[in-house]
Amino acid sequence: MQHTWNFPDKESEQKCIDELITRIEDIGDDGVGMIAAQDVIDIVTEHLAPTIYNRGVRDARKLVLDKMQDAEFELDGLQIQQ
Repeated sequence: MQHTWNFPDKESEQKCIDELITRIEDIGDDGVGMIAAQDVIDIVTEHLAPTIYNRGVRDARKLVLDKMQDAEFELDGLQIQQ
């Protein structure tokens, strides 16, 4: 199975996996209800939220810098040649 998300490090990934396995084993044969599903979301969010947020900040920074370069290029083109 291909991973669609990279954890910041192997230790964080293993801790998240271990907590998910523990929670799923606690559910047992009862199936997954709303509370258990929310617990799983909480575990994943706790471990990935900072990484997801930081990736968003990096992506936004790159986008803004790229747009600034484009604007700088356009402004240079507006200068009158003497």
